[in-house]
Amino acid sequence: MRIAIFNTVQLETAGGMEHFSIQTAAHLASLPGVQADCVTMDEAFNLRYGRLHSLYFFRRFDRATIFREPREAIEQRLGRARYVQCATFAGLREALGQYDLVYSRNEITEAFLFCARVGYGNVPPVVFGCHCPHRYIGASTLHSRLHNLLYASPLYTRLAKRVAGFHTISSGDTAAIERQFPEHPVVQIPNPFDVFGYAEQAKRAKPPFAVDRSKYNILWAGRLTGQKGVTELLGIISRVNESHAARVEWHICGEGELSGLVSEAARRYENVQAHGHVDREAMPAAYASADLFISTSQWGETYAYTPREANSLSVPVVAFDISGYNEIIEDGVNGRLAKSDDEFAAQIKWFADGNRLDGDIREYIQQRTHHTAAYGQLLQFFRDRLESNAG
Repeated sequence: MRIAIFNTVQLETAGGMEHFSIQTAAHLASLPGVQADCVTMDEAFNLRYGRLHSLYFFRRFDRATIFREPREAIEQRLGRARYVQCATFAGLREALGQYDLVYSRNEITEAFLFCARVGYGNVPPVVFGCHCPHRYIGASTLHSRLHNLLYASPLYTRLAKRVAGFHTISSGDTAAIERQFPEHPVVQIPNPFDVFGYAEQAKRAKPPFAVDRSKYNILWAGRLTGQKGVTELLGIISRVNESHAARVEWHICGEGELSGLVSEAARRYENVQAHGHVDREAMPAAYASADLFISTSQWGETYAYTPREANSLSVPVVAFDISGYNEIIEDGVNGRLAKSDDEFAAQIKWFADGNRLDGDIREYIQQRTHHTAAYGQLLQFFRDRLESNAG
């Protein structure tokens, strides 16, 4: 079986979907009788695409954002899988034609590309993985509301009508896709994650920054955007620092259009450290250095890697009670869920005051996330889609 994992964005961008693509291709390619490769558009295309994407979000394009991870490191992680880049849609059509099935993300960009530029009929069956939330719950910004409008519209239904099936990750997206595409096969499978393998990486990785062990170290990592709750993060820092400034140290990892706000907070508070982008290889060591991981994401996630990564190092997590996180975190077991900024700050103070959760956090998340089983389910879904199309 030959599988192409396609993403318009090049793997060097080092985002969540790119990480999933590399891990999944590497694992599937290691199985007998399976060829799995990552296919993307090339550097020149991504430079143009990046500029348009930045224009859409009213921000300045930073070329560095699509070159976060070197190709050599990517190819090493891919193992037996290959990394194929295409310069044109004709080249993409030809490349994808060498496979039995194409797995791609559910972004409207990819749906438009397959419908209008490549043609579903010109490539093998396409399965969409819902790595982009189909609907943002509680969306409050212009772009999040526009996203919800577009993805629930007849336009998106038409663009994605000819896909062979949908792989969903969260229960919220599963329900939304089943309503919008009642005749399409839909399977919910959590993204594979190797808890103990990730913990082993922490032993080999060099810490990306130093921590003061006399303080309670709190880690936040992600894109510095409104969706990830940067404004809420800064408000929570202010609340906690009113009583715990001498006790806690904040470590913020990431970059994005709200980087300026984080830099300003680092100048204002002595206990706030802004580390910028941290390479994925170094992040396990960052989690290992932390006492607590927090996520202030606002609108829900399809699959949140960060709480699993933190839990794999036995680090508890505090997050808002939103889709994606409330499917990972059992309140009081491997973390805490908050319904407001004040409750979020109170949970952080509870941990900083020396309180601990009962039980083994790493063992719990291992039971919730079994990577071998998830890969097996995904591969079986691919086989089912091929048999259905052949019939």
